[in-house]
Amino acid sequence: MDLVSSQQEYSLNSAPEQSEKINHFYRWIRSYLADLSRAKEGDLSHAINFGYWEEGCANLFDAQLAFFNLIVEYLSPLKKADHGVEVGCGIGGYAIRLLQTCPVKLTCYDLLDEHLAITREYAREMDVEDRLSTIQGNSMNMTSIADDSLDFMYCVESSFHYDEKQKFFNEVCRVLKPGATFVYADISCEDVAKITFKSGNHFSGRDELDECIISAGLNIIEHRDIGDQVYVPLQRYTQYFNDELLQEPAGTDKAKVGKYWDLVLNNYTKLHKQNLMGYQVYKIQK
Repeated sequence: MDLVSSQQEYSLNSAPEQSEKINHFYRWIRSYLADLSRAKEGDLSHAINFGYWEEGCANLFDAQLAFFNLIVEYLSPLKKADHGVEVGCGIGGYAIRLLQTCPVKLTCYDLLDEHLAITREYAREMDVEDRLSTIQGNSMNMTSIADDSLDFMYCVESSFHYDEKQKFFNEVCRVLKPGATFVYADISCEDVAKITFKSGNHFSGRDELDECIISAGLNIIEHRDIGDQVYVPLQRYTQYFNDELLQEPAGTDKAKVGKYWDLVLNNYTKLHKQNLMGYQVYKIQK
């Protein structure tokens, strides 16, 4: 897979061929991202996100753990009887860590059966499968989840794939119980025309996100733009990883993925420095 074909359309429309394109993309990048986000001791994060690079984060594993802690801070307090959903769970890193940390029940909702299968296997390995369930589906039409049924939800770095965000936030409002908390975290962009790698991505600006949230009938309780703790440190670490740690011959898939991420993060970091790209984190309540 070359850099051109890696940019193929992979939007979250429900057509099976679109799902397979997304699946193909994540299969291509998954091994590289796993290595990129290893702890110093070699442990895997099982997470697929940019992380929250607080002071003292030495690598992406640390940054992803810091991001998880921020999500849990926004969700707290979580009670034993609570049932929640992670929307766009990826390969289950945050879901399993949440089940290890909090005595809740969690449903992982994702478009890709392959991601859900990996998540279930990881849950078995970590002995938390009794409190985990999975649903395959489109996040803009979560018909398998009942109205007013969830105590909490969170969605981390998934919605940039969603081409109809208002439908997504409407669904979030529908399935949450009154007073329930939703944590939303994702990339934002004020000028999508300047994004080099945008095929299949649907970035929104901060004002658009605010409008979608409020129009859905949800309330913004707290908000942070953590872009300063995302783009520059992640780009710096990724360049270090590619230059010093990635010992792959030119032309291999892993080397191609490394080059791809160099190009993507150079673009994103440049836009962030121009105040055109942020990373929004919201605590929202119904």
